[in-house]
Amino acid sequence: MKCHTLEGGDVQAGFSWIITPHSGAAVLSLSGELDLATAAELRHCMAEAIASTVPPRVVVDLKAVAFCDSSGLSELLAALGGAEAAGGTLVLCEVHPRIKRVLNVTGLNRRFQTYDTVQEAVVALPEPVVS
Repeated sequence: MKCHTLEGGDVQAGFSWIITPHSGAAVLSLSGELDLATAAELRHCMAEAIASTVPPRVVVDLKAVAFCDSSGLSELLAALGGAEAAGGTLVLCEVHPRIKRVLNVTGLNRRFQTYDTVQEAVVALPEPVVS
């Protein structure tokens, strides 16, 4: 399990994340706002989550995130692309209604699979192909 909290300095205070293993998937729980101030840390934690399972099976839990601007969306989209390029999957769960609206307005609801709970998301992930 990896955990990190940002407090003050050049980044927005209060942004934190934790990666926990769950049935062969990495659950990345985010807390705080996803914006320009937290984009670099978001990129870092997404990369760690993607690298933690082979192939990547990542669930991004947005339960504690009520705001996401274009910088946050860009990082989420880049992480999705990275997971897919590595032969894996990245899905979102517990998405705040405001963020769901942004996904719908931008058309990204067609790119991201979303689920109501972590458990639903983990169960929906494809099983890795063992060769």
